[in-house]
Amino acid sequence: MINEILQEQYQERSFYLNYLKKYLGSPMVKVLIGQRRVGKSILLKQIIRYLVLEEGRNQDQIFYMNKEFPEYDTINSYQDLLDLLLPFVQRQKGRFLITIDEIQEIEHWEKAINGILSKHAPQAEIIITGSNSHLLSGELATLLSGRYLEIPVYPLSYDELQTFTKAFETDQYFENYLQYGGLPGRFEMNQDNEVISHYLQSVYNTIVLKDIVTRFAVKNIDFFQTLYKYIFATIGNVFSAKNISDYLKSQHISMSVDSVLNYLSHGEDAFILYKVKSQDIKTKKIFSIYNKYYAGDIGLRNSIVGYQFARDISGLLENIVFLWLKKYGFSIAIGRLPQGKEVDFVAEKNGRLIYIQVATTILDPSTLKREYSALESIDDNWEKYVVTMDKEFFGVRNGIKHSKIQDFEKILASF
Repeated sequence: MINEILQEQYQERSFYLNYLKKYLGSPMVKVLIGQRRVGKSILLKQIIRYLVLEEGRNQDQIFYMNKEFPEYDTINSYQDLLDLLLPFVQRQKGRFLITIDEIQEIEHWEKAINGILSKHAPQAEIIITGSNSHLLSGELATLLSGRYLEIPVYPLSYDELQTFTKAFETDQYFENYLQYGGLPGRFEMNQDNEVISHYLQSVYNTIVLKDIVTRFAVKNIDFFQTLYKYIFATIGNVFSAKNISDYLKSQHISMSVDSVLNYLSHGEDAFILYKVKSQDIKTKKIFSIYNKYYAGDIGLRNSIVGYQFARDISGLLENIVFLWLKKYGFSIAIGRLPQGKEVDFVAEKNGRLIYIQVATTILDPSTLKREYSALESIDDNWEKYVVTMDKEFFGVRNGIKHSKIQDFEKILASF
């Protein structure tokens, strides 16, 4: 299998690959987590290629397993996994690497990983991937306390997308990104709109079936689909679970607030949905009831509720900026101010804050005033940005900078 990986060619995702390289050789378990089909498997293979082709590691020192491959159907428990790994481990005379893709499919897998580390550290290095946010909860966190590094992987960002294809002019290219999102797999097929849409729907259905319906024994699938269509259709809106429950009742669907919260948490667990809480900018108080939800990939979202530029653009732009903030390691909240004013994102990284308003355009004077006034009412010296699709550059106004959205990812990357 390693030899096959060495023959394959992939577009390099240097942001994640370079981050991983810094920790190669350390005894920490490297854990790549994220939604299915965001590229975790390819990253795992790229690391193997790097170690063998550039670092000169012996192929015999590397173990690779993808739990989704049929030859591993019988590996269902930690004992099965140990039985599979031990012959490889016992052959090793020095350092060795174990890589396992979609490890969450193996029951109590953490016991096998802990067993290998306990007996064979520091020679053993382990990199695993998983598609649910609770991969590192509970017993694993206890067993591997201080010995693992969690690396979230997200869909291709706009800057990454530009390394995958040069087929579009800038405006058309960004429009394509808005409509079809950043799942790498969509570039491995015919770039026909119908083909891509079918692929995205297939990915969404797989996530719902494997990571939500099966994992959480969801019985009311129709309700789940209705709820998620509503959430995806209204991304960027402020919600409470009661608001959602009341809306569903208006559609003659009866579901308790607790059930709504549970179903939403399942989507968060599978990374198709992210929740952002509201924060009082002055007091720093976090509000537990008023949240916004964003899609894990805007292409998946559009495949479920459709794509109409005029209807969707405001929420999609917010969603894009949110995913960029996540990629670059920011903590994120919605900013609330007196008189009902709101700041789309209050983001923090390494002790620094950045305030962000996202709008389609500020060419209209009343829109410009609304977007800037919220930021102007914040009495501190942290950076403040208004981000839009406007081709015209508005410079700096009262200390608030304007950025075209196509340029804004680079600003976040340098933060």
